[in-house]
Amino acid sequence: MITPLAHGKAWWTTGKKNSRRTALGATSIVVLLALISWLVWMSPTDNVVRHAVTDVVKPIAGSMALKNDRASLLTQLVSSKSQVTDQSAKLAAQQKQLQTALGRAKALETQLATAKAEAATASGKATSLKAQADAGATKAAFTATDGGGSTLGGGSTNGDGGTVASGSGSGSGTGSGSGAGSGGTGGTGGGTVGPVQPSTPSLASIKNPSTRYFGLYTAQSPFSWSEFDDVTNKVGAQPNSAGYFQGWDQDFRADAVQRSWAKGDLPIITWESQSSTAGNNEPDQPDYSLGKIIDGDFDTYLKKYADAIVANGQPVGIRLDQEMNATWYPWSEDDGHGKAVNGNSAGQYATMWRHVHDVFAGEGANDYVNWIWAPNRINNLTASHKTLEYNKSLYPGDAYVDWIGMSGYERPSGDGPQDGSFADTFGDTLSILRQVSAKPIFLAEIGATEGGGLKAGWINNLFNALADPENKDIIGFSWFSLTVTTTLNGQLVTNDWRLNSTAKALAAFTAGIDRTDVNYKLRPVTPAS
Repeated sequence: MITPLAHGKAWWTTGKKNSRRTALGATSIVVLLALISWLVWMSPTDNVVRHAVTDVVKPIAGSMALKNDRASLLTQLVSSKSQVTDQSAKLAAQQKQLQTALGRAKALETQLATAKAEAATASGKATSLKAQADAGATKAAFTATDGGGSTLGGGSTNGDGGTVASGSGSGSGTGSGSGAGSGGTGGTGGGTVGPVQPSTPSLASIKNPSTRYFGLYTAQSPFSWSEFDDVTNKVGAQPNSAGYFQGWDQDFRADAVQRSWAKGDLPIITWESQSSTAGNNEPDQPDYSLGKIIDGDFDTYLKKYADAIVANGQPVGIRLDQEMNATWYPWSEDDGHGKAVNGNSAGQYATMWRHVHDVFAGEGANDYVNWIWAPNRINNLTASHKTLEYNKSLYPGDAYVDWIGMSGYERPSGDGPQDGSFADTFGDTLSILRQVSAKPIFLAEIGATEGGGLKAGWINNLFNALADPENKDIIGFSWFSLTVTTTLNGQLVTNDWRLNSTAKALAAFTAGIDRTDVNYKLRPVTPAS
């Protein structure tokens, strides 16, 4: 309860008169405040009071806007995370589907390769049987000699069986020759035996033969034997090796290997990491650079090739990327003057070889492959490529190579002065090879032209050198018996490398291969009637 005040007290105190004063004072204060507010907001923008009010209100408004923007961004972020999560789940599902599909494709590819190999094996057997039927018993069997007869694989194997006799008469005996077969009977005047399917020698006996190889390259062999047989019949001795070429755009040909072994010949593939349509002087092929091979770009192809070799189950020689110390192939490292060839670099050739070998090892194919490392004759190479150090740098190591060898030709018109001697053609390069490795030496690709009239004498010198004990580490050669037009020093040159290019050259070779001091034990050939 408020006690009334005595007269004369303040205007806002209780009392009728004071109430009116109170109301009037309050109203005046409200009007005054409204007037001041109006004056502030209606005054110019640079008014001090207005600035003060704005400075207080503006941060509050900005803070509210920032809070609203932050809330909006958080909403968007949550939405984006949700979308990313959904997309990641979809991607994981698609990747799982892709892996499943790839696995199925790999399984189908393996099944297809196996089916192809089985079909090729069946085809090769059928071809072999037909060839035997066409040729008759005289070409399927051969005459044994007393105790040390001819070898079934051409004198290069050391199996535990005797040779099979094709002569007539009675009696039998156990042969002691070095043939590939096992359990055969023979002896002088042995019994008549019908056509037989040649068995293949062991890989170990191929790598370390007891007698020498006579290999032959001819047009279309081993897919067509017409030229091969013509040369063989004229020489009078059956080669024990058949060579052919393949590019890396071609699959393994089981039929070629089977046809070679059906003839008793070791098949040797010159396997070139380039297109099969490329010439012998097209080094610029970037799709086949050494770096791409090393990086695994060709691993699918290599595994498929290796698997086909395993499926076929017969030994084969592979001369991989020959003449690597020269400059004309896409696997050459440099041009002899410090400039890279095909984007390659120093050391990559040996690394590439080891990579291919390792891929084959992973597939089990090295149980069937005899690896042949064969550079080119060094005489006409650039100075930097003639050295022992350079050629050593190209060698992948003894663990990756079974034979070493070389290409060497007598070609006076293109390779500078040549005197027709064995030493001139092979001597310098053989010296390099023997310092690189002690592996058996195979003259993997040789021949001579008729240019200069040196061919027959060169052939005589070849066999004289093979009879020299200093060359006992040379386990044979493969003759390139073709006529070829090629590029040499920027010019097209046609060379007749055939063994039978002239009667004189043929006679020299026939006499040489028949010598008893050169360690050849080849099957005799009876020309078809």
